Amino acid sequence: MQGKLHIESWIVLLLIGIMPVMMLTHLGHSSGAFLGLAVVCLFICFKRPGGFSQTRQDFAPYHLLALALSFTLILVLGMSVWHGRFLASDSERAFRTFLGTITILAGCLALIPQRLRQAVWGMTAAAWAATGYAVWLSWPTRIIAEGAPAYNTVTYGGLQFRRPENVPEYNAVSYGNLLLMMTVLSTLSIGWQLTRFRKTEIAFKVLTGLVGFVGFLATQTRSGWMGVPFFILIGLVLFYGKANLRKIIAPALIAFALIATVFVLNPITRTRAQDAVNEITECIHNPTAVSSVCIRFQLWHASLMMFKENPLIGNGSGQGFKPALQDLAKRGVVSGFTVTEKFDEPHNDMMNALANYGLLGLTGLLLLYFAPARVFAKRLAGNMPQNARVAAAMGLAVCLGFFAFGLTELMFRGMRTMGFYATMIGWLLALSDERFNAD
Repeated sequence: MQGKLHIESWIVLLLIGIMPVMMLTHLGHSSGAFLGLAVVCLFICFKRPGGFSQTRQDFAPYHLLALALSFTLILVLGMSVWHGRFLASDSERAFRTFLGTITILAGCLALIPQRLRQAVWGMTAAAWAATGYAVWLSWPTRIIAEGAPAYNTVTYGGLQFRRPENVPEYNAVSYGNLLLMMTVLSTLSIGWQLTRFRKTEIAFKVLTGLVGFVGFLATQTRSGWMGVPFFILIGLVLFYGKANLRKIIAPALIAFALIATVFVLNPITRTRAQDAVNEITECIHNPTAVSSVCIRFQLWHASLMMFKENPLIGNGSGQGFKPALQDLAKRGVVSGFTVTEKFDEPHNDMMNALANYGLLGLTGLLLLYFAPARVFAKRLAGNMPQNARVAAAMGLAVCLGFFAFGLTELMFRGMRTMGFYATMIGWLLALSDERFNAD
């Protein structure tokens, strides 16, 4: 790799850093930051020292990954031809994850590593800001009067803790998941030394981890807990298990025990877990019951029925889910509530892929998760510089976190989230590249 670009490094780190803050606050417009970042990185690919030929040389190890990420784009464009019309929304999602990732990766490989690492402060700021929103909106405001508690609340000690439904940009579930993701990324970055004040930096990031976890609890989000085991194991491998994975067994058991204790002792998580058990029991006896869990089960059942109609390509586009669901509601397979409340997706990324694009769609989604995850896992477990291993751990947390979150929520619903995922993968692939860290 040749000489690095100073001004461009500042621009890119600012765009990467501001994106999570824009996603989780009323600033909004994070898609604009993503598109601006992609344009800047494309410019860098051509104007860097050595020009585009140097970019192609640096990018050569990623050709197979690029091919894997192109799978969904090729599928969606092929379905556009088959339908005789351009599937604009699905195509934009696929373009973001393919072209966005490879462009940002290629551009970042030309920049200054230590400067690019500073972008993680954006995740730290986002964790604090999102926690502020979550705690403020969930703060108990009154003593519970006699009678049934309000919908989407948890009661404890005579107080009513509201679920923060009016968070910026997202619903409470996606918001809680992304808040947890920002907290994890900030915490894992403890392995980087970004300032002269090493001890203060570590203390602040540990504090951020604790504060962000409190914010996550305040969102009352259940699906985020599915990512916690992955995050714990990734952190332990990063900080303890490079030489011998057996070293992480005891710390892992302690960490899981602590998390389980928090889950059981916290009245909010305990109540939400009991609610889930009650709703599952109700759904067993009444499959079309209207509850958070049972509606999900109905949507997943509907998705599988759509998949069975055409296992290879499903509905053939994301636009086919709504009319198919309406038909199933008329037949009594799912509750009419799923139609009147406009559930146009199944609250599950893999079910969404199966319903709309069949086995081919599921293949594309799994490649989106696990093609970069494989690269990150090899780098995390390998004999790499510490700075590269930290980036690999963060990248693996993004891939596996979105996989876990997507089991009970449609994380890839919005364009801004697709852009964020592509940005994180491209940025962290560059920062975990051994050649990049050797400069």
